[in-house]
Amino acid sequence: MATTGICNSWKAEVMQAGHCLMATLAQSGATHTNKIIDTMATTAGIAVGMTVTGTNVPASTVVESITSAAAVTVSNATSGSATNTMTFTGDALKLALVKTSPARTFDNTQTNIGTPGSGTPGAANLGTDEIAASGTYSSGGMALTNTTPVVVSGVAVGTFSNVSITGATISTTAAIIYNNSTRLGAAATPLNGRTVSVHDFGGTQTVTAGTLTLTMPTADQTNGLLRIS
Repeated sequence: MATTGICNSWKAEVMQAGHCLMATLAQSGATHTNKIIDTMATTAGIAVGMTVTGTNVPASTVVESITSAAAVTVSNATSGSATNTMTFTGDALKLALVKTSPARTFDNTQTNIGTPGSGTPGAANLGTDEIAASGTYSSGGMALTNTTPVVVSGVAVGTFSNVSITGATISTTAAIIYNNSTRLGAAATPLNGRTVSVHDFGGTQTVTAGTLTLTMPTADQTNGLLRIS
């Protein structure tokens, strides 16, 4: 079935700035037709790698560095000089569900989500061990809403908002969280779709023409979903 654990590959990649779990933040700042955004009230809550969107900001722009308490450098030159509210967004994390009686035992050796719903299951592919699409669950899983990581009693804790799948008829035994953003300079696999963690449900969870809600545990040092001590 599955064994709950943070993926070994993810632990190393976190040390390489390979993942950003920060929550979405709206912040005012000034653009200058260069790569500097400044006169910000604060850069708290902003991290290198976050996507930046807003007026004068080209597509696919990310934070390259935080240069002061009021300024950041971004990856693309902005197209105009103005003060606007911009949105800073962490990586797009998703949650995919594992079917009952899967061919593979998923655990912390998982490295990639691969192509959910297709191909032989393995360490780099959920493959045909994903549940079938139903209701609001489609192949590849559900988007997660990041909650900014915190430190509780010396333990770093990351989690997400609760997830609800509606109008569904499904049976599942586990979930795999993975990063759906391009990170570490990757243009394609294997560094896209890198897995974060595997979560065993302790038995089959079934819903028939109804709603399956995945409730995230309390974000503390003993119950938090993702914990680094």
